[in-house]
Amino acid sequence: MVTLGELAATSPQYGVGLSSREWTPGRPRYIRITDIQDDGELTGSKVAPDGSKEDWQKALLKPGDLLFARSGATVGKTYLHREVDFDAVYAGYLIRFQFDADRVIPEYVFRYTQSVQYRSWVAASQRAVAQPNVNAKQYASLAIPLPPLEVQRRVVEILSHADSLRAKRREAIAHLDELTQSIFIDMFGDPVVNRKAFPVVPLTQVGHLYSGGTPSKATPGNWEGSLPWFSPKDLKRDDLFDSQDHINERITERTSLKLLPPNTVVFVVRGMILAHSFPVSILRVQATINQDMKAVLPSIDVTSDFLAHNLRVQTNNILAQVSTAGHGTKRLDSDGMSRIPALLPPIELQREFDARIEIIRHLRTRHQVALSSLDMLFSALQARLFRGAL
Repeated sequence: MVTLGELAATSPQYGVGLSSREWTPGRPRYIRITDIQDDGELTGSKVAPDGSKEDWQKALLKPGDLLFARSGATVGKTYLHREVDFDAVYAGYLIRFQFDADRVIPEYVFRYTQSVQYRSWVAASQRAVAQPNVNAKQYASLAIPLPPLEVQRRVVEILSHADSLRAKRREAIAHLDELTQSIFIDMFGDPVVNRKAFPVVPLTQVGHLYSGGTPSKATPGNWEGSLPWFSPKDLKRDDLFDSQDHINERITERTSLKLLPPNTVVFVVRGMILAHSFPVSILRVQATINQDMKAVLPSIDVTSDFLAHNLRVQTNNILAQVSTAGHGTKRLDSDGMSRIPALLPPIELQREFDARIEIIRHLRTRHQVALSSLDMLFSALQARLFRGAL
């Protein structure tokens, strides 16, 4: 077992604290804590450091540099800068390690930071402060198993191959998602252009657009129960069956919070995610939502699946309606929602669309189950490799 500090070619380095702006060709990418995903990949959105070359020169990344997130909800996440086609600098709340290539392969260290052993170490190492924090000194003390270089290469090779199988499953799921969008466009066309001349109304006239709320945390009993309470962080899937947070089942009897029926379409109306994405989901269970979301309670004949796809296919148009509040938060207000068209084709045609995507939904579920199995097998493989059991 050898510590990262012993394997490092230089001292750990913090990044640069600069403001950011929309990325443009010729500028490096500015990697922030929020850009690092759980799997070590970067999010699709790009920003650039808003400063001169002198400002960010010391934080230019080189192939093999490993970044660690040091605070907040993303603490412990890592990003390995490989041979890529873009320059990048990293933000101040990230820590860079550069390794001695004669002793350790950076990809091997990165793979270790995706393991259960590493996540357990991060959980145990967080300092008791207002938010989770692991500093450079602590990361330098992280001990990892260090076999010879040829064994490290074999470990990387095995895990990379296993990971590629998971990537293919994710790619298949993404293609199925694209297929549903294509079916919608083929049957109904672009709602913004509406070349097929279907009846159309503003989204605000489809029905009541209900805003949720947050039960008082001063009353502990409010948060003791099993009723799903959805917030934007839950809207990562098209169909929602459970939430991260739950509230008391009887809270809708004593507050203004409404119990929404199954098959309700919901979408995000406030939050920085609206800078680049417009999450839309369908509640498949009775549930409640928070105030950063809207639920559509139709007063006209429209199916949930059709309505949800009517919104998803015009994401770019909807993001163009997003405004910025005085404190910088993105929001989709009533005026913006009134500029979102909702097609109203015959209900028989909507149901035909629903039947077609139901077939795709079954295929997607099978791929998702297979991906979950691969994820579990991958975690078990990681644990055995880093214990030297294979």
